[in-house]
Amino acid sequence: MSLQAIISRRQRALFNAWVQDPLVQVQVEHPERLGRLVFLNGFDDTTETERAGRRSLKNVAIVRKPGDPDQNASVWVRAGYSSYQKAWLGFVDQAYGIKATSSDLAGYNIDHLLNKARSPNKAGFIRVEAVNDAVNQAWGGLFERAASNPEFSANQKRYRRTMSWIIAAKLMDQPPPRGPDDHQGIARLVQFFNQNGLAADDPQRGLTDMLQFAYRFR
Repeated sequence: MSLQAIISRRQRALFNAWVQDPLVQVQVEHPERLGRLVFLNGFDDTTETERAGRRSLKNVAIVRKPGDPDQNASVWVRAGYSSYQKAWLGFVDQAYGIKATSSDLAGYNIDHLLNKARSPNKAGFIRVEAVNDAVNQAWGGLFERAASNPEFSANQKRYRRTMSWIIAAKLMDQPPPRGPDDHQGIARLVQFFNQNGLAADDPQRGLTDMLQFAYRFR
């Protein structure tokens, strides 16, 4: 299996999990919390939090249980930890038996699913995944930069966070609208979410509210 196939499968598996349960976690306060928070409805004695190679659990943690690693394995890093790309590559080796290097990641960024600047004192643990680099940078220059604005300090006081419309769109290679008044861009994303089982969750309102929040600082 190619690295690109693994990335695509992992993206879809995480997105599908969020469609089924909006409480999918992207940030927790400590590795000890990972098992129960990641496997909300399926935590059992087979779930393990383990080291990523020789890396300390103070910096990197893998949480998994038997079965398909696309659904049952993930890697988390302390927000202030800098070698998260190497940690993700080590995770792929550990979970899939595939040795890859940074040169194999052309066209992708290994990214914190939540901007690390939003973690209090950069102490929380954030899930990292591979995402399209152009899409990732487009969203980073819009929503994530605004959400990390120190003027909105209340936004940096939460240790637990779940996936959002923005994270889901980025994960699934969907570029951002130009802003809250980009009705065509918002409609494109709404159509995507509607076609993927989220029509009843009102993606129009969710996306518009998050974009309006982002643009309050622009």
